[in-house]
Amino acid sequence: MQRQWIRLLMIFLVAVGVAIAGANLLASSPNIDYSTGYQTTDSTSTTASFVEFPPDYNQQFFQYATVDCPNSGIVRKMFVNQASLDTIATSQTVPSGTVIVMETHSAQEGAGGQLVPSQLNNVFIREKRTGWSVHPDSGEWQSAWYSPTGSRVSSGQSSCISCHTGVRDRDYVFTLPALISAAQTGQLQRQQTEFGTSVCR
Repeated sequence: MQRQWIRLLMIFLVAVGVAIAGANLLASSPNIDYSTGYQTTDSTSTTASFVEFPPDYNQQFFQYATVDCPNSGIVRKMFVNQASLDTIATSQTVPSGTVIVMETHSAQEGAGGQLVPSQLNNVFIREKRTGWSVHPDSGEWQSAWYSPTGSRVSSGQSSCISCHTGVRDRDYVFTLPALISAAQTGQLQRQQTEFGTSVCR
């Protein structure tokens, strides 16, 4: 009788241990959006970005630049929120509250050597807010990566920070000259990238 009781107790303890291990494994595993195959980031993570996907940005935002990236076979379409345009035009600085959207498109070479977009691959969002200093060399910017359908792929900041530190003299914005020109003239800017190949595709 005592042996049977001990055996049942051992079985119970093993079952509890397996349940705890399984719960920990699920908690630490990455979030996968199985409809897209993208890994997503929990927005409650302490390292997650606060940057959200702006709905209808392609109607509500101003497209200020199209950037050809011939080394990567990519075209980038750059958008900025309308509320920031006047400040950028007059002060040539990017104010708090600015949201920049970058679409990356696969492309083929067309007439005149310009790249012609063929497929939207990803949407990258950068937002500037006073007090958003997540790193000594990130300015007040945070970033997020989304799929074309608006599903969050990643809100990690490390790779974005390491890339944008190369243009800290432009307030961490690669296309700042084009942004200022477009804000002042109201005209879409077309250019070839100055910076070669990028990880953002």
